[in-house]
Amino acid sequence: MSIAFSRGNRDGSDGSRLIGPHSRRKLATTMGSYCEIQFDELSVCSVKWYVPDEWAALFQESDRRCRFCSDEDTDLEGSARPVVDYCTDRPTFLWRLALLGATDTTVRSAFEKWLESARATWREYRDSWTGEEQMGAARICTALDTLDFNEWKHQANKAIHARYGSDAAKPTDPFEQRFHDYDDSFLHFAGYGSLVGLRALLEACPEAKEVSLDVGDLVDAGHYEEDERICDQARSRLPFIANPLEPTIILGEGSTDLLVLQHALAAMYPELVDYFSFFDHAEFSVDGGTTYLVKFLRAFAGARMTARMVAVFDNDTAGVQAYTQALALNLPTNFIITRLPDIELARRYPTIGPSGPAEVDVNGSAAGIELYLGENALRRHGVLRPVRWTGYVPSAAKYQGEVEGKSEVLRAFLDGITRMASKEAARAQFPELAAVWQRIFGLVEQNAGDQCQRSYLRVINRSHD
Repeated sequence: MSIAFSRGNRDGSDGSRLIGPHSRRKLATTMGSYCEIQFDELSVCSVKWYVPDEWAALFQESDRRCRFCSDEDTDLEGSARPVVDYCTDRPTFLWRLALLGATDTTVRSAFEKWLESARATWREYRDSWTGEEQMGAARICTALDTLDFNEWKHQANKAIHARYGSDAAKPTDPFEQRFHDYDDSFLHFAGYGSLVGLRALLEACPEAKEVSLDVGDLVDAGHYEEDERICDQARSRLPFIANPLEPTIILGEGSTDLLVLQHALAAMYPELVDYFSFFDHAEFSVDGGTTYLVKFLRAFAGARMTARMVAVFDNDTAGVQAYTQALALNLPTNFIITRLPDIELARRYPTIGPSGPAEVDVNGSAAGIELYLGENALRRHGVLRPVRWTGYVPSAAKYQGEVEGKSEVLRAFLDGITRMASKEAARAQFPELAAVWQRIFGLVEQNAGDQCQRSYLRVINRSHD
């Protein structure tokens, strides 16, 4: 779940204004050191002394930048200091938030719960206070009665630029002042620095193109080494911590399926590779197949595994049958069951059976992972390798089939995907695998969002007890 972080005051006053980056670095030795979340050049949240795990979970080491600061940004002796941060673009940051549960739906649900609570609280203030305080509370009640998320984003955008940007004007309206106050602020309704809170702030700043985690102060002060891999180290502590740093585990029917999915993720969505891990069949010679995958799910559920897991079944007769069986299990909510999606290529695919060759729809009967490896890998001498029907499955009342030359198809795919010049090229070359990952992303986002909402509601309910 999302949590709020203690932030402290940087200027020794009421915390109504943050110190700029140049002055901040010069005074770090006397005031303490901070890491910051920045939207472009605008610092919106800071934490003293360390990098919170929830913030480390939003970045990868591939996002890391280390450069020397400008001449005007130097230490007390006039020496240039390195600027160290992790930076990614807005769409990637929003995607990572969603994979960790901070979806748009979660943010809006949290906002509605907060709004309901805030309205009740300020009505009590209005009815119990007197004088100018009562008048201010009445004004806030009136504004809250008509407040919606779009208006909150408008007010939040103004407050962010006033609190953290160049616009230092502080409003006189009691309602708008609540977006500027550091205690019980309307700006951080979901918790200061929480994943849900960060998504809400970013949605309030549509002009922001990049999001970064600035750790320069912490490096300057010696809390981290200049070349320290902060995000990797945070993830290496997984045996001792819970989410959000723990990646989603992908399970498949066998090592080939997982090898394909792993290569596809790295080539098509490199900005998300740290958010998924893959069950290792090879290291301990673990058996594969649909029957074993269902057994693994039962075993992991019985062991009360807390990691989020996605079991991906093939889109053939055996896979669909096992997929249906897995859906019928009473699995914990952190288990996600899916299968390879139907694809256009498989709707009229060449097959060979007892009656001879025929083009038929093999979705649900013979669409193993090989049919998702791209037409180039599937073609031999310019012709699609056929699916050969291998046997009848009485319990499913259907035949099972597989493409001929599976090992050759796999080799051609691995050779091709490693040659891709960009992630866009990889997605275009292998649209079927891109569809598989899009399905997985959507399911993980929905599952993580539901979990985040449940956690947030528990916090809200406890606060009302």
